[in-house]
Amino acid sequence: MADTRDEGLVEKEKALVAEIETLLPDFARSCRGSEDVILIHQDSFAADYEDHEYTLFGKAIKFAGLHGKEIRVIGRNRETLTAKPAFVQ
Repeated sequence: MADTRDEGLVEKEKALVAEIETLLPDFARSCRGSEDVILIHQDSFAADYEDHEYTLFGKAIKFAGLHGKEIRVIGRNRETLTAKPAFVQ
């Protein structure tokens, strides 16, 4: 007979994977790629200091760990919200 804790963890992992694939499909795709390190700008998570943003950030880190990826956080808070767009010609 299987340990019910193991079954519970499997279900939690499936739920995590489904949530990240739905909410952060590009991030999920990057985690499945061949790169060892994933760079994310810190504004991608918690730019407004909201609890649900912190939760999603934690879930993203856990997802990356499931795929053996290192996460590096770059940038300054709200930097992407105040930066002037650069036009490429």
